[in-house]
Amino acid sequence: MEILQVSTGMPWFWTIVGAGLLSRVLLFPLSVITMKQSVALIPYQPEVNALRLDMVKAQRSGDPLQMQKAVLKQRVLYEKIGVSMPVMMTAPFMQLPVTLGMFFGIKSMCELPLEQLKWSGLEFLPDLTVTDPTYILPIVATIAMNVQLTAGMQDMSAAPQMPHIINFFRVLSLVGIYFMATLPSGVVVYITTSIIAMVAQTFLLRVSFVRRALGVPVLAKGTGNKPASMMESVEYAKKFFSEKMEDAKQDAIKARTKGRK
Repeated sequence: MEILQVSTGMPWFWTIVGAGLLSRVLLFPLSVITMKQSVALIPYQPEVNALRLDMVKAQRSGDPLQMQKAVLKQRVLYEKIGVSMPVMMTAPFMQLPVTLGMFFGIKSMCELPLEQLKWSGLEFLPDLTVTDPTYILPIVATIAMNVQLTAGMQDMSAAPQMPHIINFFRVLSLVGIYFMATLPSGVVVYITTSIIAMVAQTFLLRVSFVRRALGVPVLAKGTGNKPASMMESVEYAKKFFSEKMEDAKQDAIKARTKGRK
């Protein structure tokens, strides 16, 4: 980042913005790979959901043979679709070193502090080493995050729980305002830049021509996730935890029965 600032002579505010945009450009290929995998699954989501239900039933019954059959069916289906479970699992995590490296790198520079960061080059945010007293940056980051959740919903897994997971992140983003308000402004500038870049990337990948050029399947209109209301998500959470408690009770009963034998 210092090389970027020295070579361009940009103020530190714009240096952080530029570094954030550059990091998203570097991660773009991984984002495309992840998107290809998740979008390819969407037309087959009913079959995938049915197989996951079979796995849950096999797990509850404790039948290893039934579980192996369900796993084998899933593997065959994934091969038919052309997706790879290892790729789906590892591609998102491969982005973490860059994302976390940027976050903690900027945070450490602000906390030292690096004296140049006290002169951001902007009048409304002169010192990047202190928190934003106006809360403008945390609020902008939160709004951008919710726009990204809405925009990216269509290309996410069409699993039944996905709309409710998105609602959970919406609630979490509100808590994030207070967390970001405790961070140095320079860090929040990076976070905000990254999220806005992700929103722009999502809208870019909505263009059919771009998707075809990158090999991302073009979804039929109306395909993908439908949003859920907060009340629906609350009811889903209640049902989920109720089922988990019932499963725990059944497991305890089975354990006691085996112990008596």
